[in-house]
Amino acid sequence: MRDAFLVIDPAITDDNFLAAFQRTGCYLIDACPEPVDQLDRPSRSAACLASEPLLCRKIKRLQPRAIVTLVRSIRANVERAISSAGWNGPLLDLPYPGRWIRHREMFLDALVPQLRALVHDPREKGRLLQ
Repeated sequence: MRDAFLVIDPAITDDNFLAAFQRTGCYLIDACPEPVDQLDRPSRSAACLASEPLLCRKIKRLQPRAIVTLVRSIRANVERAISSAGWNGPLLDLPYPGRWIRHREMFLDALVPQLRALVHDPREKGRLLQ
């Protein structure tokens, strides 16, 4: 994620990334309130399904301009939460960028244009870093 911001604003560093991320109105929200990585597939799927109402409430409260999924396996859960929330906007489904370089490239290729539009939107206050 930081690398996508760095493409938009070369002044981004490890020290100021979180502030820039927050200034753009971005949030990182886990689909499940408890970690599911160590669960077997059926248990992980059940936990994600059970967490959809909570995700729905967060979407209703935040009313994001866009939603990005960072793990493709949760897309159906996110779509159901979006539908239940009555939210209408772009949903960007990206591969998890942390494992393979090709996934990182696909992640950046898809995210950077969306992020650029968000940052340069006239409704925003301006640059990432002020």
